[in-house]
Amino acid sequence: MAFFKLHLLLGACWALPAVSLTVPSKALWFQQKVSHFSASNATYLQRYYMDDKHWAGPGSPIFVIMGGEGGISPETGIFYPWVCEVLARQFGGLVLEPEHRFYGESLPYGPASYEAEHLKGAMTSQEALADAAELIRSTQLARNCTVTGTRGYCPVLVIGGSYPGFLAAMMRIRYPAVVDMAYASSAPLKFYSQEVGQYAYYAKVTESAEKSMKGCAAAVLQAFQKMMDFFQTANSSQIAQQFSVCEPVSQPADLADNLLFLAEQIFANLNMANYPPNSNTGLRRTCGSFIAAAGHRELEAFRFNVSAHLPAGESATARCGDWSGCGYGRDGEMWDFQTCSFEVEHIGFGSEEQMFPSHPWTMEWLKEHCMKRFAVRPQPKSLVDLWGFDEATLVSSTSRILFVNGLNDGWSVGGILQDLSKEKGLIAINLPNGAHHSELSHGGKETAEVRQVHQQILAIVGQWLEEIKHPKMLRIIA
Repeated sequence: MAFFKLHLLLGACWALPAVSLTVPSKALWFQQKVSHFSASNATYLQRYYMDDKHWAGPGSPIFVIMGGEGGISPETGIFYPWVCEVLARQFGGLVLEPEHRFYGESLPYGPASYEAEHLKGAMTSQEALADAAELIRSTQLARNCTVTGTRGYCPVLVIGGSYPGFLAAMMRIRYPAVVDMAYASSAPLKFYSQEVGQYAYYAKVTESAEKSMKGCAAAVLQAFQKMMDFFQTANSSQIAQQFSVCEPVSQPADLADNLLFLAEQIFANLNMANYPPNSNTGLRRTCGSFIAAAGHRELEAFRFNVSAHLPAGESATARCGDWSGCGYGRDGEMWDFQTCSFEVEHIGFGSEEQMFPSHPWTMEWLKEHCMKRFAVRPQPKSLVDLWGFDEATLVSSTSRILFVNGLNDGWSVGGILQDLSKEKGLIAINLPNGAHHSELSHGGKETAEVRQVHQQILAIVGQWLEEIKHPKMLRIIA
């Protein structure tokens, strides 16, 4: 697909606010196997970060923040200051944060890592979990931690938000002898167990937009319809002039489809950052722009810089395996590969509950896209069959996983929203006004809602640590 230069209204309104303060840190490096599940001895260096200023020594906990679908520079360092400055301080913990393989500078095959033949063998969440387990074991040994049940044992809590939240829960399931507890925020388990209907995600995005500003959904739908009508009747020159693209526009239908898709993704991004709800959020401002444009200049609402939203790679397109958003650059390319292989997400457009034109998601489309781009076939049931993270299996097979959800978040439709077993510590906390892992990433003044959730989390983690240190003192969290 060509690169288009579009601009003006939506480009000015949709920019995400700076919601996350991070802890800049020095990059450290850990030698990992390229494949933990083969006989190969090939290794690579994984980048990670550590904060040990509150570490109280052997017998104290280790908090592991899982990296996800993006590189982590030293300027970013550790994602969540609350983990370093509150959780670690209260419990004398050490904080680790490994960068996910194939993102940033954690490249198993160096510059050749992005070649499809290498991705197929080593770019899996299974390998990423094994990386984290090895780093944890090494850190426990280096810090003179002793075995489970002894005074010097260092309990491990794995933390993550979004896809890393899913990984955090899977660490507890896959490596119960290494990981004692998991805190999974906005973790879309039900997307990856294939339990979510394709229209649920954008129905929630629509609901949240309408909640942000009454009349938003109708105005957005009207603007989308106006754009579709324009492309059906306009000639090539009119399209080029209206949207500042290069002539000739040889395939107007494809251009319209891609512009619509990108605009829909922008609403997904605005939805994730919509916290705390107020008159100045990007979502509310964008809704206001669509409402103001209704009836006379709807097309202006679709002018934005397309190139800023494209993944890298020769076959990059505006549409990718993740219809909530493709990412950009190499990170977007790697995430597209993941959603083409094991992290398959059923997300489509067009139900009556949505403010977007109809464009159903199909497995046939995904197979064609993934074969063309990476020569791989999606395996949507592979992970849930391997690890068993549907609700019934979770209750029977694991314990001590905390699920936190923002109920305005589109991803909450794939989250665990109710306690599965208080006795086993499979607990859900929901923020009625919350967006995407708001309690972890929100960097402004804490709301009363976030403060309350933080207190709940501290109480739960404190009780779990007591149970691990003194197993006979098992208590049920009320």
